[in-house]
Amino acid sequence: MILPILLNKTKLLPIYVLGMGTKEHQDHIIRRCGFSGYQFLYCTDGRGRFSVEGKTYDIGKGDAFFFRPDVPHEYYATEGRWRTRWVVFTGDAVENILEYLGFGAYEVFSIRKFEEFDIQVNNLSDMFWCDDPDKEIKTSMLMYRLIIKMGESRNNIPDENNLSRNQKYEKLSPAIELLKSRYQEDLSLEDIADSINISPNHLCRLFNQVYGITPLKYLTHLRLNMAKYYLCSPGNMKVKEIADAVGFKSPSYFCSVFKKAEGMTPDDFRRINAF
Repeated sequence: MILPILLNKTKLLPIYVLGMGTKEHQDHIIRRCGFSGYQFLYCTDGRGRFSVEGKTYDIGKGDAFFFRPDVPHEYYATEGRWRTRWVVFTGDAVENILEYLGFGAYEVFSIRKFEEFDIQVNNLSDMFWCDDPDKEIKTSMLMYRLIIKMGESRNNIPDENNLSRNQKYEKLSPAIELLKSRYQEDLSLEDIADSINISPNHLCRLFNQVYGITPLKYLTHLRLNMAKYYLCSPGNMKVKEIADAVGFKSPSYFCSVFKKAEGMTPDDFRRINAF
């Protein structure tokens, strides 16, 4: 493993690559105290095995695994030749991004659109090893994109109900379209659930799993975003008119919800954000 010396300014970036490469014949790696950086590996040929927290996973072509710093682990070939590609990265923003994407201490998943993903890693590698004077910030951008791709693949793992997060998102799409097109109306949980033929309780579970909020909270966010659009638009609509236009029947309730979300009244928001 080659971890090049980094420029001091590189460490100012929110995400940066510590090292990356390819192992034509992956060694047997045992790290009883874990590793210092965030590491991601995927298989391009052969078969191997990844062991972590008492669990063992078979890793074939197109499969990947990831672990956070200081997580004890082991990985090794189970056939004569196990070819892997790896990236080690870190940065002040990494933990929050991984938390946002739902990554745990470690993850094992199959890569979606493998060839496209591999090309993205090639682009990252080309930039990481080139002499471009701006390569650090460009590499940071490419690593950010790669983490997002990793998240998309991770979200394709089925849960105990045999549905991945991506499938749940697709299932909710008609409900989201309903909310976007009819946010002004007095929609109930039953109305939203009926749009995708499930129960209100099931709807709430799906929304929480995909968006981390309830359907009605999502609806409130839509209404507030439209209210901000009207507040910043020419025409000087009255607050009462805006409240009614976005689905709040009580102007006082609208002002209360708006202030809680934005930390200011609708009139203050209009004054501060006037162009």
